[in-house]
Amino acid sequence: MSRRDVASVLPGVAIAISLVPPLVVVGVCLGHLAFWHASGALVLFLSNLFGLVSAGMAVFAAVGYGAGGAKRTTRKARFTMALLFTVVFVPLVGNTTFTLLVDLWTARAREAADAWLADDPKASVTGVDMASRTIQVHVRVPGDLPPKDELVDRLDGRVPKGIPVVVQTTNGERIDAGVVGQ
Repeated sequence: MSRRDVASVLPGVAIAISLVPPLVVVGVCLGHLAFWHASGALVLFLSNLFGLVSAGMAVFAAVGYGAGGAKRTTRKARFTMALLFTVVFVPLVGNTTFTLLVDLWTARAREAADAWLADDPKASVTGVDMASRTIQVHVRVPGDLPPKDELVDRLDGRVPKGIPVVVQTTNGERIDAGVVGQ
């Protein structure tokens, strides 16, 4: 609306790039009953919507569009934007915090697993990840594993109590090592 030469193109591009893909993911996830993934895609859609609307408000304010409008409409718009910001901001902060914690716990588990295998120079940790609230330690060992209780003991105090630990070897063996803190 502030520049007539791009007014017809920009909204379509913005919608096609930032709003449609997350909504498609929401629909596909709901179709597969994957509600957790659908909610994540919905948060992405809302954050993109918030970004577009707030950028539009800033541009319109900068060019003087809507100056002198009704105060009631302005208050309602600001309240709506504040509500949308809160709806988007809270899940994003929660997800970011959780991701940082998982990264910290997997790094600590990697250090503990490296120390657990340190006596065998041919043994190595190939990866550590966290899936379904379980720490999975992937190892390559030429012979027998050290006692699995030692790994769980090394994790005690470094990751939250109650997290199960699973060791997976490169030859396909899956060993339930135990639960941290028990």
